[in-house]
Amino acid sequence: MSKSSMVASFLLAVIAAVFIGCKEEMPVGSPVPAPEPDPEPVVDDGRPAPGDYLLPLIETTDLHGYVVDNDNGTIHYRLAYIADKANDIRGKSGEIDKDRLVLLDGGDLYQGAAISNLLDGWPVFAAMDKMGYDAVALGNHEFDWGFDNTVDADATMPDYDRSGQRCVNSVPVLCANLYKNGARVSSTSDYVILEKNAVNSAGKTISVKIGVIGFAVNYSSSILASRFADQGYSINENYSIASSIARDLESSGQCDATILLIHGAAENAAGRLGSGSPIDLVLGGHSHTYSSGTTSYGVPYLQGGRYGERYAYADLKFNVDAETREISFKSVVNQKILSVDSTRDIHTTPAQNSWELDEEVLAISDEAVDATSQQMNDVIGYITVGASSYTINGSGDRAAVISNWMCDILRSIGDADVAFVNAGGVRTYFSLGGQSRLDITVSNVYEMFPFSNTVYVYNITYGDLLKVFEYSMTYQGQVLFSRMTGMDCCFNGSNIISLKKDGTVIYQNGTWTGNWASYTLNLAVSEYVATTRRDDSATGLKNPLIEWNSTTRLISNDLVDNENAVRVLREEASASGGHLYIDTAAHFIAQP
Repeated sequence: MSKSSMVASFLLAVIAAVFIGCKEEMPVGSPVPAPEPDPEPVVDDGRPAPGDYLLPLIETTDLHGYVVDNDNGTIHYRLAYIADKANDIRGKSGEIDKDRLVLLDGGDLYQGAAISNLLDGWPVFAAMDKMGYDAVALGNHEFDWGFDNTVDADATMPDYDRSGQRCVNSVPVLCANLYKNGARVSSTSDYVILEKNAVNSAGKTISVKIGVIGFAVNYSSSILASRFADQGYSINENYSIASSIARDLESSGQCDATILLIHGAAENAAGRLGSGSPIDLVLGGHSHTYSSGTTSYGVPYLQGGRYGERYAYADLKFNVDAETREISFKSVVNQKILSVDSTRDIHTTPAQNSWELDEEVLAISDEAVDATSQQMNDVIGYITVGASSYTINGSGDRAAVISNWMCDILRSIGDADVAFVNAGGVRTYFSLGGQSRLDITVSNVYEMFPFSNTVYVYNITYGDLLKVFEYSMTYQGQVLFSRMTGMDCCFNGSNIISLKKDGTVIYQNGTWTGNWASYTLNLAVSEYVATTRRDDSATGLKNPLIEWNSTTRLISNDLVDNENAVRVLREEASASGGHLYIDTAAHFIAQP
């Protein structure tokens, strides 16, 4: 064989071997597959890609001024933590895009925590403005300091001063069913339309429009009459108002989805909407609870708790049709209630949790802490028993240690024999935390008395006082006259068995002892208890203080509770070496 023939044979053998090796994965006799065609080029026709898109949503509610919470000297930056989580969604690591998130609040923004009360709400004004809230609902406690002081005439949160500059606050305040003298008020908006960007799994976005409708349950009985009803305000709790607005917004094409933002319990409101409502999601507040679910009618609801301890989260799902490329709302998904992590909202050193807290809201919070540090650290005296808000055994759920203390403080302010507070007015508690004593500061007093109520003092007979006790036994009366010190009232169900003063029985089974019915005493209550009408339909009994307010029985009503509480506690501490006495006994006593 020639050399050239040998080379040719070798090359043929190599080709054959390669061919046989390639055919091992193919059965004998199988046809050779045709080559894959080149993919069709993707044509961008300017229309959104078909499929599902998500828009995240966060709701806070009932903040009550808790921009921070001072827990026995440890400051928890709750709102700075929530702000950071909002910006995680908006793109914190890159350029922040506020259109990637819907951020809402269910109302009761300012009144409550000392840091807000002492600064007339400034920390909340500033923090929520910088966080870029899309809207807030109007809560009942927005009336505590006077409506004009918590809502600007242009239906936004109040403007404020910071670093010597006036800052314009553009966060809308919503309430579609608030009226004044029979006409809709102009200083709250019925709704706002938000233009947002929903995103798909590939990172593509579509523009969607969300209608947020403000609403309120009829919380008029939770507001001082002098600041609400007497000013001509009223609330029409007709849910068809909200449904009608939503129907108009969606049918006209102004919105892809609608949300009801209500200062009222979310689950109840979602149920009240009924089966025909076009509203896609209900966000609530007022009840200080947190909840997440869907009604039997298929209406999803969320509520984010209170005091910045938690917040609600959900995704709004939209769909782009494959053929028409039309955008439509599909559902609410990923509903959840998230807690603020109490180990990650602390910032005692510059490096601690710096990536968990929004820098600007943190700075606002620290400015507020610094501005109130004198009151926060101004020790009045100390207590040696915990002032718990849990009801005392044997009281029929009508006594607590903290409310005893509050009643006794009112008695000192008004030089009174007996005092009442309502359970809803008890907003805090003080635990010793395992220690033998706890210092009480000026700010603690403002936590006990956060509403700046005046103290009403009456000079009445014990016969008059019996009328108060009889009313307190009714369904409506026990809401107002639920906690008391200065004497003992033994009761069975709705029946008063006996009254005791300093251990002496003065009334029993319908009979007075001696002339006790005609003896006089001073009675002290908060302005809210003194001026709230709650007629009991079952018995016909009314709050007797309403009538007495226009008689000589009312002897004073001009002392503000918190500032005068500081005064009387200082006087007590001065006389006792700093020890502040707290009564731990039940004075409403339930008997079988």
